[in-house]
Amino acid sequence: MSAVVTPGVTFARGLVRDRRAALGFTLVLIAVLAAIAAPLIAPFDPDTPDFGAALAPPSVMHLLGTDDLGRDVLSRVIFGARISLFVGFFSVAGALVLGTGLGLVAGYFGGLADSIIMRVMDVVFAFPSILLALAIAAVLGPSLVNAVLAIAIVNLPVFARIARAQTLVVRQLDFVEAKRALGFGTANILFRTVMPNTLAPIIVQGSLLFAAAIITESYLSFLGLGAQPPTPTWGNMLRNAIGFLDFAPWLAWFPGAAIFLTVLGFNLLGDALRDTFDPREG
Repeated sequence: MSAVVTPGVTFARGLVRDRRAALGFTLVLIAVLAAIAAPLIAPFDPDTPDFGAALAPPSVMHLLGTDDLGRDVLSRVIFGARISLFVGFFSVAGALVLGTGLGLVAGYFGGLADSIIMRVMDVVFAFPSILLALAIAAVLGPSLVNAVLAIAIVNLPVFARIARAQTLVVRQLDFVEAKRALGFGTANILFRTVMPNTLAPIIVQGSLLFAAAIITESYLSFLGLGAQPPTPTWGNMLRNAIGFLDFAPWLAWFPGAAIFLTVLGFNLLGDALRDTFDPREG
């Protein structure tokens, strides 16, 4: 009897064979571990100034240098990973749960529910995502929670459209019709039969939108609409670096590199997940 090959096994094999997937997984793992272990591995308190060491270049004492207040850049980059991953996870998770629910309802019931839900999603989708996130964050006020909410709202239509499209296909399959004929309730069919069969592309899209959420959070923080100082975020570190680029460029190099590598990791990981769930896309 041959062993059953699950998506998890296929994904693990893909990490071994595909160097890009392995690189993506490694970059994401480093970011996650840095965020979790930040208080243990950061060499200095990220918020404590040391005016005697202000704008010190990278050295043995401060591996990535210090900012204009003498705060250790490495420590702030490490703690900044917490904010970026927090925003990415909760904004994408919120959009995934609500958007998938709306898409399931629209696709399964059709009619008026479908028209209302999808027209609202079309309106949200019509705006450029970055501009809409900026507008929502500006209206709600600058804070980390409002940044999460703004990014979640922007991503809602993506999950709703995918869930609806998948539901339109799955609801007509024989096993769904069989459950209807046997008298199973709508909730049982919708959440125990239809929804599990729509999740693969939704999970893949979620991993890709995680990267987009990190970039959007950086934009919001850069413009002063995300987490407020002295909370270290990669975006507000870049904002603070603007006035010192001529003589302290490391203030921008390292948070910029952190954003680039983390986003690259999630994109490569998302590509690997896509290839696992749908090899035809590889």
